[in-house]
Amino acid sequence: MIYSSPLPDVEIPDLPLTAYVLAGAAGQPDKPALIDGVSGQALTYADLERAVGSLAGGLAASGFAKGDVLALMAPNMPEYAVVFHAVAMAGGIVTTINPAYAEAEVHGQLRDSGARILVTIPPLAAPALRAAAGTQAGEVYVLGEAPGARPLASLYAAPLAGQVPVEPADVVALPYSSGTVGLSKGVMLTHRNLVANIAQTLAVTQIMPEESLVAVLPFFHIYGTMPLSLEIAGK
Repeated sequence: MIYSSPLPDVEIPDLPLTAYVLAGAAGQPDKPALIDGVSGQALTYADLERAVGSLAGGLAASGFAKGDVLALMAPNMPEYAVVFHAVAMAGGIVTTINPAYAEAEVHGQLRDSGARILVTIPPLAAPALRAAAGTQAGEVYVLGEAPGARPLASLYAAPLAGQVPVEPADVVALPYSSGTVGLSKGVMLTHRNLVANIAQTLAVTQIMPEESLVAVLPFFHIYGTMPLSLEIAGK
């Protein structure tokens, strides 16, 4: 016997993650999409859409292709969304790394995920470079500047014309489990997984356009990654 919810069915759009999340950006270009609570730095929807497209274009121009993995190791900051969605737009996979990890843990995740690129912040550049040694992560970029690493700003290029074609079942995020019963393992989450999760949440939370949400959960964890996109999509 099938038991159905008394609530209406939730329609799951057949869209890639970033196309779904940024669907309303063009209609409110000057509205802040993300605000850094510490510095007050804000990214408008126009800024966000422009940065995502430009970074996706730079990734594609550098040879980053569908199915390639980029590792992102940073605290919560507006640029996190730019990197995450640029990779998704370029058809790639983001593996999110806990910025509090020891070098050996970072090295292990880089090797296991097969990440080609590692993006981090200047204070973590030195341990990130050491952790990347002996892995496929031949390029280390920083959100700023640091010795031995390339500034991520140098990777921005002409915007990608559109989403690299992907299937709903293609993996877009590869967060790692906490390892409570063994070594951490990559959890393969597809475009369909995250789009469905956002649509389900929006259906019950009924976020209003004038509302602001506080992102307190760490973006490297899936409990933070999903709300990061939810807040943008919720407008």
